[in-house]
Amino acid sequence: MGFEACALALEKTSEEMGNVGCGIGATVGKLRGTARGDKSGFGFFAEKRGELFVAAAVCVNALGDIFSFDGKKIAGLHSADRKKFEDSADALCENLSPRDMFTGNTTIGAVITNAKFSKAELSKIASMTRSAYSRCICPVATMADGDTIYAASTGGVSADINAVGTLATKIMEKAIENAIYSSKISDEEFLQNAH
Repeated sequence: MGFEACALALEKTSEEMGNVGCGIGATVGKLRGTARGDKSGFGFFAEKRGELFVAAAVCVNALGDIFSFDGKKIAGLHSADRKKFEDSADALCENLSPRDMFTGNTTIGAVITNAKFSKAELSKIASMTRSAYSRCICPVATMADGDTIYAASTGGVSADINAVGTLATKIMEKAIENAIYSSKISDEEFLQNAH
């Protein structure tokens, strides 16, 4: 099935984001239950600088709140009446006793570049790109999250690993924002489907 999915992807590309594919069931801000959170989804963003191409794709399905690159909360935990946001980090720290939490949270991202890097270098780029998660998701990487980022190289363009990792981080931040903005639905629609 994986081979067939790759073959289909090569035949026909799509620019759809939001509530498609892995983004259909994605939600964020679920610390007090899904009904207090927000809809999220799948997003991507890409940039070309000279011969260098860097893209990021991400399915944002996080326990925490989501912030734009400028620090504005754009999705997450709501008050019971859904009239304002609550802070998921504060809510998490209200109870410091060990507890089991809902573990159906996984933000999965990928960075793709045409720069030539080894497997070890791509691992470093993925590690650098994880900074985007820290900037845009709070809390992040909890025991209830299965967050990960992969990196792949598809070409032979010569580029500095530090520059590509830094650029990939910025691009991933924009992909996370796109996952939120492209999947917005009304509170009524969200509550009808929340469980």
